Amino acid sequence: MKKKKYALITGATSGIGIPTAIGVAKRGYHTTLICRNPAKGESLKQRITEETGNHDVDIILADLTSLEDVRKASHSYINSGKSLHLLINNAGIINTTHEMTQDGYEAMFAVNYLSVFLLTSQLLPLLKSSGDQTDNNSRIINVSSEGYKMAKRIDFENINAEKGFKTFPVYGHSKLALMLFNLELAEQLSQHPVNTYTVHPGAVNTNLGSGDNTILSRFLFPMLRPFFKTPEQGAATTLYVAFEPKADGQNGFYYANSKVRKLGKQAKDSVQAKTLWSWTDNRLSEFYN
Repeated sequence: MKKKKYALITGATSGIGIPTAIGVAKRGYHTTLICRNPAKGESLKQRITEETGNHDVDIILADLTSLEDVRKASHSYINSGKSLHLLINNAGIINTTHEMTQDGYEAMFAVNYLSVFLLTSQLLPLLKSSGDQTDNNSRIINVSSEGYKMAKRIDFENINAEKGFKTFPVYGHSKLALMLFNLELAEQLSQHPVNTYTVHPGAVNTNLGSGDNTILSRFLFPMLRPFFKTPEQGAATTLYVAFEPKADGQNGFYYANSKVRKLGKQAKDSVQAKTLWSWTDNRLSEFYN
């Protein structure tokens, strides 16, 4: 008899998160969704159950712009007593205006990177122990973007983009941070039964970047969306990496279009990755345990 597998997914109630969650549940995983909006969470839970026949779907409410919420979400999952074989850090934002979180960080950097670092760090012991109990390693999938190439390095003197905000460079900076996190995490997991990956879903027709009155939101994004992938197409690489047997053991790999892709040199800078890890670890230490 197969052992029950468990998955945790962030950002599941919109964009590529929806087909990702449905795809994971179809595989029979006990699926937990971290959601900000309770109504959307319950609606997706019902949809997953109806489409997959899988009733093992749970919801944890959290706003990923709040590091305290991220901490509480991780503890909620740990205290549930469930194992964890698959963590999909899917949530991400792209803002067209400069926004700061209640913790004092630029919002894209907070959601796209800091929340991932904190959630993953808190869940690592559980991922390690769950990997030990099965034939396959546990997997961490960080949804990134080729946009990381818009940043050449981590600018520690301008983390919050206070010296000038431009949507795409700031977004790229947050995604480069995520790539470097994955690089260092892979090294730290080299002797443990956990693999970590980054994936590029492609340009996907979602609500990212919508909701304000800037030129980008009103004109550029709507003009480009007809040429973007569907959410289902965007989720395909995440699901491939989650379940493809060949990916087992490919620790630290970067995927796009369900194929391994080479990393740009800025995403392979192990010195900067270690520096960023240390900087982040110090900044987030108050939220540990």
